[in-house]
Amino acid sequence: MLLLFLVIVALSVGSVHVPLNTLFDSDSPYFDIIWQLRLPRIINAVMVGACLALAGLLIQNLVKNPLADPYLLGVSGGAAVVQLMVIVTGLSLSQHLLFAFGFMGSLLATLLLLKLSYHGRIRPDKITLNGVVLAFGFAAFISFILATASGQQIKSMMFWLMGDMSFAQPNALMPVLLLISFVLLMKNHRALDLLARGDLFAQKSGVNTHRINLMIFIITALLTSMAVAQAGTIGFVGLIIPHLVRMMAGYLHRQLIPMCVLVGACFLLAADTLARTVMSPIQLPVGIFTALIGVPVFLWLNRKI
Repeated sequence: MLLLFLVIVALSVGSVHVPLNTLFDSDSPYFDIIWQLRLPRIINAVMVGACLALAGLLIQNLVKNPLADPYLLGVSGGAAVVQLMVIVTGLSLSQHLLFAFGFMGSLLATLLLLKLSYHGRIRPDKITLNGVVLAFGFAAFISFILATASGQQIKSMMFWLMGDMSFAQPNALMPVLLLISFVLLMKNHRALDLLARGDLFAQKSGVNTHRINLMIFIITALLTSMAVAQAGTIGFVGLIIPHLVRMMAGYLHRQLIPMCVLVGACFLLAADTLARTVMSPIQLPVGIFTALIGVPVFLWLNRKI
């Protein structure tokens, strides 16, 4: 119900106020604004928020660290380097091609991290250390690209690095992979419950921890890759939403998984609506508002946990 309410609000508010009774009127002067500008952006926010929140839940389970978020894998750096290089070289690519380049950059970073962290089995401690080191390496490349870019290019890059949904079009790959990931995780929700209590406990309970850890790693990397390639680096969604959902729904993954999808979608849609309306007609990066909301929420959650 909250998600439906936020969708209606996002459709109606902005630099141009759209009366609710004209939402489905093809003869309305607002028809193009709704169906070509606002609705695609709403779909993006819902998909990216759901992907990041679910990826955050999984990575926290994998590395057993409450401060872990999807960007711990370093895959965001792979997408950032590739897409910023496209911007700085001045290539004129469609949004779908730009998404494809960023997605490939993320997958290459993921394969590198998997190669470094897989020694017969997934090593969560190695993932944490290697992911942080790779993130610093990609950050150095990003700094080099920013230092050598022109003024106008830097503005575009900074918007992308802080999270920007202004121009990206919905991508058919996102809902398909999100649905497949959702079904796989719900099928293994009992194994995820046991794994959250530690690998040794899960092994003694009959869980194939190697297979489950590898599945978690692959799904987390794919969800994060899609989100970053589509909307840039958006912080705090994957960090605070899993903690918030645990307070709301407990620790069973059959409840955590669908709740993370819904709450993550609501959170990012609300933040993106604020980003395009607070200083309308100027549009701000959505990452500013996820941080402004996320910091006090995380501090409050930390007092409650």
